Amino acid sequence: MTKPFDLSRLSALLTPTRRAFLQGATATAAATLVGGKATPAHGFAYEPYPTDDELTTVVTSCAHNCGSRHMLVAHKKGDVIVRLSTDNGSYQGDAYGTDTEEKPQLRACLRGRSYRSRLYSPERLLYPMKRVGKRGEARFKRISWDQALTEISERMVHLRDTYGPTALLDQSYAGASYGVLHKSDQIEGLLGRFLGMFGCRTNSWSVPSYQGTTSSSRWTFGTIQDGNEDDAFAHSKLIIMWGWNPAYTFHGGNTFYYMRMAKQRGCKFVLIDPQYTDSAAAYDAWWIPIRPNTDAAMMAGMAYHIFASNRHNQDYINRFVQGMDAGTMPDWAKGQENFRDYIEGKADGIAKTPEWAARSAAFRPRTS
Repeated sequence: MTKPFDLSRLSALLTPTRRAFLQGATATAAATLVGGKATPAHGFAYEPYPTDDELTTVVTSCAHNCGSRHMLVAHKKGDVIVRLSTDNGSYQGDAYGTDTEEKPQLRACLRGRSYRSRLYSPERLLYPMKRVGKRGEARFKRISWDQALTEISERMVHLRDTYGPTALLDQSYAGASYGVLHKSDQIEGLLGRFLGMFGCRTNSWSVPSYQGTTSSSRWTFGTIQDGNEDDAFAHSKLIIMWGWNPAYTFHGGNTFYYMRMAKQRGCKFVLIDPQYTDSAAAYDAWWIPIRPNTDAAMMAGMAYHIFASNRHNQDYINRFVQGMDAGTMPDWAKGQENFRDYIEGKADGIAKTPEWAARSAAFRPRTS
């Protein structure tokens, strides 16, 4: 028998207007009204908790857009997921427990393994909601699927006929939306095909988070065909985790495993983060408890120290880096401010020394 979700647990975390909306929406999502009585939703919690022999398993994968799709194993009772686990070596055709650098287990991180909480979240909307108040008032009412589809289709026709064939933006591309229905950059994507046949579609050619990588790669290497494999972590001598907690969320495949290999081989770890994280504990990292929003000041102070102590590789800079100093400025920007002049204070008279960074509250001194 299941038990309903207690909305009072959320009340202290929500603003009044958002709380008012969620209390109305999630109460209905967590219960089906039958004859004026509420029936608890099935799926959020089981009592008593089922034993393993009562469950069946389905092997699937995480849908987060971290660069990998780690294994998730759904343990079900009927159609309800009771818990999620991940790879233990038995799904790769090898003996149970196999986990080597050549063939590591595809273990999901905590973010991926929390999918069950998202699937059965009381905040998840289960039916169409139409805004009935002003924007921001959080006033909605439930409408039928027929009404929702009718109103949306009428609005789409109006936008196309009024503003032309580029008026609708198809922005469902990456992350958890990257499924068969929303696979808009592929010809088999149903949404892209539908909007194309509808005759009104503007789509993006990439995703915003990708442009920082492609731009810096072009400027530095002259191509976007660069980078390292995930197992390069295992051979690193120094890893700086700047606001990064790989014990909680990966980027790519098996990051945590390869970083553990690096630690065993003598790699040094530094954590720059306001919080002391699980990753700092796991890798015995030197924790630098930076104050929030002062990262740029700390980076500038570090750059000043590198220049002042002649620790930079000038030959590499001359060959591969634009805008680092006066000699690497492109022709169209000759005479304008460059990075080194800014760091050394030649442009604004303020040298970005480590002492300057400290005065900018970049560091929080230890108390013990």
